[in-house]
Amino acid sequence: MFKLSVLKQTLIFLMALVLSPFLHAQKSHHETQSLDGQWQIIFDKENNGKTQQLYKNANFLAQKNIKPITVPSVWERIEKDYEGVAIYRKAFKVDAAWQDNIVHINFDAVNYRAEVYLNDHVVGVHEGGFTPFSFRIDSMLHFDKENVITLRVVGPILLDTDKVIDGMGAMETPQWRGGITGGIWQSVRLIASKKTFIDDLYVHTNLATNETNVALEITNFDEFYSKDTVRIDIEEVTSGKIVATQKLDRSFQPGKNAVATTIKIKNPQYWSPDSPFLYKAIVTLIRDGEKSHAVSDRFGYREFTIQDKRFYLNGKETYVKAVFLEGVYPVGVATPIDLAMARKEIQLAKEAGFNMIRPWRRPPQPEWLDLADEMGVMVIGSPVLECMDLPVNTPDLPRRVNFEITETIRKDRNRPSIVMWELFNELRRPILKQMMAETAMLARDNDPSRLILDESGGWAFGAKVYLPHSRKFEHFNDVHTYPGPNMTNLWYDKFLGVGHTAQQRKALGIKGKPIGHNVKENVTSFVSELGYGSYVDYTRVNAQFAEQGNPIVPATRYHKKLGQQLEQTITTELSNVYQSPTAFYHEQQEIHALANARMIEATRANANVTGYCVHALTGGDWIMGAGILDLWRNPKEAVYEKTKAANQPRILSLRTFPRNAYVGSAIKLSVTGINDLSGLTATLHVEVTDAHGNAIWQHKKAVDYRRHVSQLMQDATDKIMRAGKYLVTATLSENGKTITQNTIEFDVFDLPTLSKNPIAIVDETGRLRQYLTDQNQAIIGFTDNLAIDVPVIVALKQNQDYRTLNQQLQRFAERGGHVIYLQFPYQRPKWNSGVLSRGYSQFLPFEVDIKASSGLWAGMSHVVAEHPIFEKLPQNQAMYGVYENVRAKMSMVGIEHDHIVTVVANDNFPDMTLMKRHYAGPGDVWTGTDITSVKLGRGEIWLNTLELIPHLSRDPVADIITNNLINYVLKRVQK
Repeated sequence: MFKLSVLKQTLIFLMALVLSPFLHAQKSHHETQSLDGQWQIIFDKENNGKTQQLYKNANFLAQKNIKPITVPSVWERIEKDYEGVAIYRKAFKVDAAWQDNIVHINFDAVNYRAEVYLNDHVVGVHEGGFTPFSFRIDSMLHFDKENVITLRVVGPILLDTDKVIDGMGAMETPQWRGGITGGIWQSVRLIASKKTFIDDLYVHTNLATNETNVALEITNFDEFYSKDTVRIDIEEVTSGKIVATQKLDRSFQPGKNAVATTIKIKNPQYWSPDSPFLYKAIVTLIRDGEKSHAVSDRFGYREFTIQDKRFYLNGKETYVKAVFLEGVYPVGVATPIDLAMARKEIQLAKEAGFNMIRPWRRPPQPEWLDLADEMGVMVIGSPVLECMDLPVNTPDLPRRVNFEITETIRKDRNRPSIVMWELFNELRRPILKQMMAETAMLARDNDPSRLILDESGGWAFGAKVYLPHSRKFEHFNDVHTYPGPNMTNLWYDKFLGVGHTAQQRKALGIKGKPIGHNVKENVTSFVSELGYGSYVDYTRVNAQFAEQGNPIVPATRYHKKLGQQLEQTITTELSNVYQSPTAFYHEQQEIHALANARMIEATRANANVTGYCVHALTGGDWIMGAGILDLWRNPKEAVYEKTKAANQPRILSLRTFPRNAYVGSAIKLSVTGINDLSGLTATLHVEVTDAHGNAIWQHKKAVDYRRHVSQLMQDATDKIMRAGKYLVTATLSENGKTITQNTIEFDVFDLPTLSKNPIAIVDETGRLRQYLTDQNQAIIGFTDNLAIDVPVIVALKQNQDYRTLNQQLQRFAERGGHVIYLQFPYQRPKWNSGVLSRGYSQFLPFEVDIKASSGLWAGMSHVVAEHPIFEKLPQNQAMYGVYENVRAKMSMVGIEHDHIVTVVANDNFPDMTLMKRHYAGPGDVWTGTDITSVKLGRGEIWLNTLELIPHLSRDPVADIITNNLINYVLKRVQK
């Protein structure tokens, strides 16, 4: 029930806020004049505008470098990557009927610092690039002739680290990472009223009582107390029907005033993604029988909260299926030039099974949020506060953080689509860590009605969440993870372990440490970042850029660069594997699709988890590969369809133990039922078929397919006596009708025998010797005088000094010997003074650079050539599926190599400081290798970064590659 204390709380925060400077939320004022359209701009590259007084009309018009610009738009659409100052100008007329009115000028957003002048007079200044502001201007307006408005705008400084303007240096201001986005990038309008003016309208609802709580902030511009009538109408947006009306007679003091009231609606319809029913609150101020001002805004009846460690919407348990929105657009940069593109992306998200969108660290434009309200998708609201050490520390940072949180919440707190506020992401800095409680309470002061998440990712202390109307936090596991493409059984278990105690994990047979930072046991858990990546079809996408794009904006340039570099790489180095670059892109997308689906399955199979967020709906800047759509909002077909399938309300998740097996093994099978709907009794049919489609094993039984998660089957096949690829198909049906179906593959192998010739080993791991002993391979120790016709197989541990040993092995190779490093020590890449370094090998006789090659949110292909080392395994393709356990996490670059395994990727972070990484775009395409040989004297050294040693005797693929490699080198020795 709605309690009096809540109403009191509303009044308290209203009275506090009328004294604050943050009074200009985005609302629909009823007497307006748009100033959108053609403006003029001077790019003040030398920052002389102040001394030359370019804000004055005559001085501006005397300049020769005036350009036309459309408002709203970002200025980088006409001036490539511009950072600095620009002066805007627009001439306009105002209807004489407004002469006795109060007139405000309202800007929805100007990035970053805006100094406003009208008819050569100072109006005011606003700092902050993503929230609205307004100024009163009626005393400066001409009603009988032309008016001229000018703005001096200091845009964000992001890449020019030497530039400081008005005390603001590079990356010191809160910014979104999708581009520079400088200038007047959202709409401008004039607003007219009489003496009483509605500064803000805040509407929040109470489902328990069907009450609409309306809070108003009103300014009386008269010098005397007034007598006004406040009329509030509640209207159904679709029908236009007025469902409630209230009139209040009030006496307003000069200056700021607050009004709070409650209106009850009979049987209101609730807002939800399935039924996005909207109401409109229309507030009219009437003085002496004449309308003074009117404002309206839409709202919805809905409540999003947490109960019993589950998300609930409108009292109904709701499993959250969210998707990131990077919010980069191919032409408009920060906004689509046509709202049809925004509508398309939201519709595609909903059709893929997502019920929530997480815009990335930037309040979306008002028109986008209008669509979210209308189309029915929940939205996570967040201020434009970067993360991972951005913006950089300055004494202004705390003030700017509080400002952005306050203005962002006040701007959008009426929107039904926004169901929670996310304040920070992946915090590391002490100043922000100590502000977490303060900012959470600041958010609560500005919005009593929503969930508040203090930090996504939980890097600082572990995340905390505040329920609606509460100032008491609850611990909350907010997990970020990017496993790469290989969702192995171990990774699957890491997802299953979230929220469980160590004892619970042991009892359930869950191996490994759970994913996430500072995760806690038995608390609400949400995997708010997961996913993989793949290249778009650059051939098709760049054709669309050539036809419709703007050649100077970042998106066009980044796509063109990567497309050209990848085409060159594929056609010169991998033409024997791929008939075209498009074939390469589509294979990457298939890998991306499988990874996304598997991560979603593993998340949903954990009953402790109440939702997830896939990264991402679209890619952008250096996050080029993460999208399930390309930048033109066209689906990557395989990624979109498999992600969509994994999002369905009822699915099955299959596992095989092991993934790869030897002939004569039985395969353990597990089928987990995942059900967001009501439970039912159904028939489960599991079938294993060989490569020819012949069934070799079946299982059929009635099962209780319960809501949430249920273990439907754990069984084992008969011993499989023939090598090959096998498909497991699980089908759940009711009365002969298929409810859901899923498949998974496993492979069965014969092991190639090793040559009977003796080999020497140096094994610091213990695994190599044991494996070769089990294979009955004759082995001897390595000595300085070893015969050169005996190859040496080496397995060394990381982070140890093998200087003397490596010098001995070097001399052996120089006199004609062959050395195979199945595992060699190297320094891994790391962050060093803000720069991403390359790793390097230690003590080898030649330079070997090491780069991370797991992939994270970007696709990285490890392409296997046709070669004896991979006999019995898939060849002329990228490593996935059967290779999931052995695929390298680190690869060798900058070394002459045979194209046995070729790694193709691009740098996510170009070689520059951390603070530039969000705006400089993707780095260059690079290639590397996981297996290669290097000539040394009369012999050769083989280097390998595949994960072979950890999986010897555990995965036949590791055994096969090891045996093939040894046999191949033995043949070379014999020649």
